[in-house]
Amino acid sequence: MLCALVVAAALGGAALLRDRAAGHPAADTTSSPPVEPTPADAIGPDGCRPGEACQVLGRAAIGSTYLDLIGDPGGVSGRVRIGGPTTSQVIEVTVTESQVTLGPDSLVCRAAGISACLVRGGGERGVVGQVIVGRSGKWSPVNKAFFSAAGSLSLGDVNGDGTPEVLAVQCDRACPRVFVQVLTLAGDEQGCTRTYARPEQLPGYPAVEVTASALRACP
Repeated sequence: MLCALVVAAALGGAALLRDRAAGHPAADTTSSPPVEPTPADAIGPDGCRPGEACQVLGRAAIGSTYLDLIGDPGGVSGRVRIGGPTTSQVIEVTVTESQVTLGPDSLVCRAAGISACLVRGGGERGVVGQVIVGRSGKWSPVNKAFFSAAGSLSLGDVNGDGTPEVLAVQCDRACPRVFVQVLTLAGDEQGCTRTYARPEQLPGYPAVEVTASALRACP
């Protein structure tokens, strides 16, 4: 029996030496799990990336909640900071992926039963916007891009039901002939107005206003 134990121990030791020689060291069960690195582009609660300059481009208020549009130099990217400099909720702006630039008038908000903010940026081909929706203190972005070929995106309550809609001014075949396209916050088309010879003729211009009775099928 003693001889058998000695032989087994010897064989086990030989196998361990062969594994080490072949580049397969035994596992170290006492080592700590690897620490995940902190992303270099992490966003701080102030809405800025570490080590990068940024500034408040615009501010809007929904009740007692302040929303700040934080822009990087040149307005080529940005974020919406909700609640102030120490907030924990920062929403990334995605419209800049469409080669548009953010500016002081890029953020507009409308308080309602379902509140909404529109972040819009201008580029060579028009204005592109994204919507952020707030309800019961919770804010979330809508995964839909809104576009205006005539350079005007805004929010309005077309149906009078307390839920904002997006008003997108579009060109009718060619500008300056324009009409207003009305879309829900989810991006569904509700209808369009008649065509106007130039933007200045739009109802309420420059703060465009549309009622449900003025809508018809879109061109």
